[in-house]
Amino acid sequence: MEQQAADALRRARRLPVGAARNDLRELALGLLWLHRRGMEAVLEGRLQAFAPLNRSFSETIVD
Repeated sequence: MEQQAADALRRARRLPVGAARNDLRELALGLLWLHRRGMEAVLEGRLQAFAPLNRSFSETIVD
């Protein structure tokens, strides 16, 4: 997605100022937002998946 966003921004730079250029820039920003949000969701999912393991491990150490 980052590569697609970069390509869209490059294409937008070649266009004259106007609606088409703005549309491509908005598309690129949207792709970056989705990519970053997706990465955050993946990390959150991994943390939640390991949370029970971390709890049981810490309880074992304390006992």
